Amino acid sequence: MKYTSFHTYKVSKLALGTVQLGMDYGIANRQGAPSVAEAHALLAASAANGINSFDTSPTYGTSEDVLGSYLAGVKKEDIFIVSKFKYDTDLASDLEKVWTEVKGIVEKSLTRLGIQKLPLILYHKGASESMEQVKNVVPELLDRLKDENLIAHGGISLYYSSEANDLLADHAFEVLQIPLNVLDQEIIANGTLQKLHDKGKLVMVRSVFLQGLFWKDPEDLSGKLSAAAPYLKKLNQLAADHRITLAELAFSFIRDLETVDSLVIGAENIVQVEANIRLLNAPLLAPELRNELLKLSTDVPIEVITPALWN
Repeated sequence: MKYTSFHTYKVSKLALGTVQLGMDYGIANRQGAPSVAEAHALLAASAANGINSFDTSPTYGTSEDVLGSYLAGVKKEDIFIVSKFKYDTDLASDLEKVWTEVKGIVEKSLTRLGIQKLPLILYHKGASESMEQVKNVVPELLDRLKDENLIAHGGISLYYSSEANDLLADHAFEVLQIPLNVLDQEIIANGTLQKLHDKGKLVMVRSVFLQGLFWKDPEDLSGKLSAAAPYLKKLNQLAADHRITLAELAFSFIRDLETVDSLVIGAENIVQVEANIRLLNAPLLAPELRNELLKLSTDVPIEVITPALWN
């Protein structure tokens, strides 16, 4: 397992997304959330394979409770926990009300997780929320959370990766979590991802498999998702041509980016954890395949790469 040094912490190249531990999630999820015992076994298997970074949120059902009950029985010194917060944007003009709400949210997260201080908290930005409002309010909230010793570091989870360019010069957002995959490469092509890296931002990537869309049979897609069929067929064909799986193609494309520090990947069971570890250790993509993939995403419709638009 590779790690990125982040101040006094280390962040594993593969982080476990825990949303599946607390609720049903993903277009390809067939078995639902695991039992607490199954979740604990999954978390233990992750740790045994070198994963020390766990991504959670109070909005992920019972995932914080499940993670907290697991952490109660292990050493926490080397564990990098990432949680999130959101506030009522109707209160944005009243900072003190927002602060009261956010402090309460974070304190409850700490209680559920059984820790005194969060290594990292991310502001969970909404799709329609303006970046101007975020920049006016959230930095002050992060500063106060640090002053209260409730968090060590702060950042933001963006809905659209294209929003990252607006935060290059903002020191309050030390970490950016962004959606990025082989069909959604805009910030690679326009140089923003490289700029984030050059600015010293920690970059965590989610939606590597586009919330499970890559596992769907292109022939079974309907409605708005039918537009994804030709792209999925192309990906499957490229994988077959190079004698690798689609999972290996999609995972390795992001993993091989030096500008990405950690991939947040969920799992429903131990088998999936072990499969993700194998993907992490798979060979580099062939240069000619990578070049083919870099050309692929230039004309992908927005409704294909934006899960909120699927319904």
